[in-house]
Amino acid sequence: MTRPRAVVRTSGAAFDRVVDVAGMRRLESTTAPEIDLMHRAGTALAVAVHRRVGPLRGRVIVALVGPGDNGGDALIMARTLARGGAAVVCWASRARSADPLVDAARAAGVRWRVWSGDARPIARDIRGAAAVVDGLLGIGSTPPLRGQVAEMLRALPEVPGQLRLAIDVPSGICGDTGHADPLTFRATGTLATGPIKLGAVLHPGIEYAGAVEALDIGLAPEIAASGAPRIIDAATVRDLAPARPLDGHKGTFGRVLIVGGSAAYRGAPALAALAAQSAGAGVVTVASVEASVGACAAVAPAATFRVLAANTDGCIGASLDAIEALGEPTALLVGPGLSRSPSSDALARDLATDARRGVPTVVDADGLNALAAEPARLGTLGPNAILTPHPGEMRRLLDLAETPRGADMMQATRELAALSGAVVVGKGSPTFVATDNQLFLLARPNPALAAAGSGDVLAGAVAALAAQGLRPPDAARLGVWLHARAGELAADGRAAGIAVERIARKLGPALAETLEQDGAP
Repeated sequence: MTRPRAVVRTSGAAFDRVVDVAGMRRLESTTAPEIDLMHRAGTALAVAVHRRVGPLRGRVIVALVGPGDNGGDALIMARTLARGGAAVVCWASRARSADPLVDAARAAGVRWRVWSGDARPIARDIRGAAAVVDGLLGIGSTPPLRGQVAEMLRALPEVPGQLRLAIDVPSGICGDTGHADPLTFRATGTLATGPIKLGAVLHPGIEYAGAVEALDIGLAPEIAASGAPRIIDAATVRDLAPARPLDGHKGTFGRVLIVGGSAAYRGAPALAALAAQSAGAGVVTVASVEASVGACAAVAPAATFRVLAANTDGCIGASLDAIEALGEPTALLVGPGLSRSPSSDALARDLATDARRGVPTVVDADGLNALAAEPARLGTLGPNAILTPHPGEMRRLLDLAETPRGADMMQATRELAALSGAVVVGKGSPTFVATDNQLFLLARPNPALAAAGSGDVLAGAVAALAAQGLRPPDAARLGVWLHARAGELAADGRAAGIAVERIARKLGPALAETLEQDGAP
């Protein structure tokens, strides 16, 4: 079966939060009685399935039913769909003895089947179904799969183009870590009852989950005050887009100063400059050594340029005073292509620390490595600094024993934000954005973005948004969304071979799309 595209969305009014298993258990224990929550969930699931399947009359829908609460959700969904005219078949991993939910479903016309070890009947039903809904295991299970559930999942035939939906997480995935059994149910979409579950947005879980959508089951007031991460998607960032007044001029839309580049890495500041222009900055200035300035002028000719002194290594040899003499930008970006030398490291650290003066300062690439070399500086940054480390840079900044991934990267992003007081963009899949008291998560995997220069594009976009007046946390959130969406627009369905310059140029269309009423898909 072709792997579905992985994307997470909140459907506007529904949850924009992500919870781990313990968080969901706490939420459940402080809200409605369990049976009420189950009925809300089952009804919401039925509505979501109906929306995807279309007219129900005569359509076959197979529900895979486990012994726990997810199985209960699936039974209520099945009963509701059957009442709406669908031909619903429930396949249970084992009997649910004396269960009123089973009795109610059968009374509504649902056919009830219990797994017996014979793969032929379930395969026959699956092949004739318009949709298959996985309610076998819930968020409390962990791989490996065992017993009847493993046998059932092994027996499921592949049906090209079939709608396959999972409840909360596909069966076989750990709800906390995203670890997955090889037999995990491969969904085209996952329907989260209430908040999205962490295991469905971490790798490899998200690769089985397909398009993850949160369904509102009436719990939003209870979770709004929790510390759960918040989703970044079109619905949650649309209101952040900067205004573009009709009488505006280039000064209205901010001045970005990019300090970076070296003889070894000449093009990185050019990519950042191109991205800053595409993301709406009015004036972009690149301050670099002469070798890099020449390369930048060819890629981003609308930028302005300031040549800085170079040291014998071809790195920037200028001091903080030389940068301050260039005038006051509305946002600063330091690091793209900077390379490492005593003078360029010192300049990067001074500029990062200087963010306390009030100018939003994005620190990327070797600017981060310079900070890692003097970790005491991290505590002096403050909320006007925006750090954009990838996992390797995060390991160096926090002096971690291993490169963080998944949930470990989430925790590291939180830790670095708390340590520095800065906004931290923990790059990767997912990407995390943390302040000292909030965490946001973008789960939109795209291999087209896994290329040298992609981080320079992101840094330029974030700097441009900060230059246009967005608060650093908002510039980071909107920046990572635009970067992801621009990557999708540039890739146009491809996973590789995408010029990074093309991604930078698609930031403008991504921003325009985000401003539209309906937003991006």
